[in-house]
Amino acid sequence: MTSRQRVQRGVWLAVGLLLCCALPLQAGDFKELSTQQQRILQPFAREWDGLAPEKQERLRKGADRWLEMSPEQRAEAKERFQRWRHLSPEQRQWIRERFEQFQQLPPEQKQRLRAARERFRQLSPEQRKELKERWQSLPPEQKARLKQRLLLADPQQRTRLLERWETATPEQRQRLLDRWERRLSRE
Repeated sequence: MTSRQRVQRGVWLAVGLLLCCALPLQAGDFKELSTQQQRILQPFAREWDGLAPEKQERLRKGADRWLEMSPEQRAEAKERFQRWRHLSPEQRQWIRERFEQFQQLPPEQKQRLRAARERFRQLSPEQRKELKERWQSLPPEQKARLKQRLLLADPQQRTRLLERWETATPEQRQRLLDRWERRLSRE
């Protein structure tokens, strides 16, 4: 094969790859799924051909993740799904919006939020309940002011505040909350 033929062959191969990558996902037949995927996705069998290719792909990937889960992980996922199904459409939309906001955050901030969530999960049920009740007992205007203060704080202030919160003991956190409540009630 001459060098010109190799170049032509390479060009055609590159064009073919580009075309394959540029084409949208093609809808697939339900029968093309593996037996295990079909079993998991059975509730979608009748409407499968009418689903957008992107949705089919998301469902396929979800089925694959399900197959890789341990029984404990599956039980937890079922429980989360049941909670999701019982939410109102407004609550679901709120969660989707917050998820989108989270996805836009820088990696460091995402990590801090994940760490804070984990620390919250480590609290005893009584501590979590008390913290939720304190937040819920705040008047809406105080909640709004606190959120606004956090949003308006320059990034360095917000970072210092989050670091202080992250390293605080439960008693120190309680004092911080008390101090914030006093400040908010004066404003």
